[in-house]
Amino acid sequence: MRWSSSRTAGTAATLLAATVLGYELFIPPRVGVANNGDFSKIVGIFGLGAPSEDEYAFADLKYHFESKYRWRSGQYSSETMLAALGVGLNGLFSKRGDVFDLRWMGLLHGLLFVLGMHLIQPIFAEMSPLRRVFLFTAVVLFFCDFMYAGYFNTFYMDAAAYVSLMLAVVFFVRAAKWRDWRDAISLVACVVFLVLSKPQHAILGVWAGALLAFYGASLSPRGGRVFSIAAAAIVGSATILSLKGAPPDYAAHGYYTVIFHQVLPHSRDATRDLYALGLDRSYEKWIGTHSFSEGSGMNDPTFVRTFRERTSYALLGWFFLTHPRDAYLTIETSLAEAGRQRPEMGNFDRGGGLPAFAESRAFALWSMAKRKLFHEHGARYLACYILATVLLCLLAFVRRQSIPGVLVGGVYALSGMAMTAMLVASLADAVDVARHHLIAFALLDLQVLLAFVLVIGSRDLSPFFARLKSATVATVPEL
Repeated sequence: MRWSSSRTAGTAATLLAATVLGYELFIPPRVGVANNGDFSKIVGIFGLGAPSEDEYAFADLKYHFESKYRWRSGQYSSETMLAALGVGLNGLFSKRGDVFDLRWMGLLHGLLFVLGMHLIQPIFAEMSPLRRVFLFTAVVLFFCDFMYAGYFNTFYMDAAAYVSLMLAVVFFVRAAKWRDWRDAISLVACVVFLVLSKPQHAILGVWAGALLAFYGASLSPRGGRVFSIAAAAIVGSATILSLKGAPPDYAAHGYYTVIFHQVLPHSRDATRDLYALGLDRSYEKWIGTHSFSEGSGMNDPTFVRTFRERTSYALLGWFFLTHPRDAYLTIETSLAEAGRQRPEMGNFDRGGGLPAFAESRAFALWSMAKRKLFHEHGARYLACYILATVLLCLLAFVRRQSIPGVLVGGVYALSGMAMTAMLVASLADAVDVARHHLIAFALLDLQVLLAFVLVIGSRDLSPFFARLKSATVATVPEL
């Protein structure tokens, strides 16, 4: 009877998530997140586009197939695979073959998210009904918020990163509990999908690869060590491919913006800092610009070539390590802007009759609460990241005797990913800041949720932990 009631509650939670997403994405007025020009990186190969005058201001959901939009950006992303599937579905069901409805992407992204909701339900079957309802409500409140769901009706690479992150967490917990090879393989596939979504997220593969290298044997029923080695190698290869597969000038746009738009305007000695970054006084005229400014040096191919020869992300990273004040100011400034939670771009189609840059407030309670707490309060936001990471790792360490090593390792890896994602988003670019922090936002929310599970749900989950530990203790490697 209890299994039946748990299954009913799980089905209800999945239906609730699907209903919320359906309301946000498909009930008029039509919504999404406006294109900032990045969509063509994904769909240029399909000859798909829309008038540029609506960029930033309106989230147009009707795109057109025309030869003038055909372009190969050299940018490879797992989001392109989803876009190809969306184009195929549009071709099968659309009455007009020259028009693409962006809500096909909303459907695909949404179905992947709902799949994760469905697959995670049995994990919490042994919790008390009250705590299970509280947990499911928190999951829907956090992760169906428009700050995340709005990206489903877009071609942003961050959408693929978000849904693959959510699914990777689900498959990790399932593989840890049941040691089913299908869950283990799905976990690796989702991690690969995540690191290939965007070069910015590739570094997260280091944490995931380390987790699989140390604990992969606890996730697969047969050939555990072979699986562990193979999985870590696959994730490592995907990480390298993502980092090396970006267009030559892709990284330069990021560190140009950080140097001239973020670091040097707050510098005590700009000339000295320019030399520390491999540049000289002739670059002072670019201070205050970012890579997409009209007066940006990045508009000159000759400048770009010389600039790339003189500096790099490696040199910028060393600068931050040796100049902690500048690193802190950059992080604080970035997080203060990121605290807004959502980019300052329109969420409505022009045909909806709403003004330019209008924001949707549908199911945005969680993001609005965080905005009030963190917007323009970068130091507070940084403290929250540090506190959440320390607290969650401390909880896992204290409970390491009752929790299997594979779950403790998972907590450490997730915490490392959260801090890494936040630092990369804060220190590696300085425009469109809220969107670049999207995965860092999701990882922080996951930390909050996991802390709740470890603290409030520990008594209910103790039978699960005991059985899981007895089943996996023989395969957990000693550190």
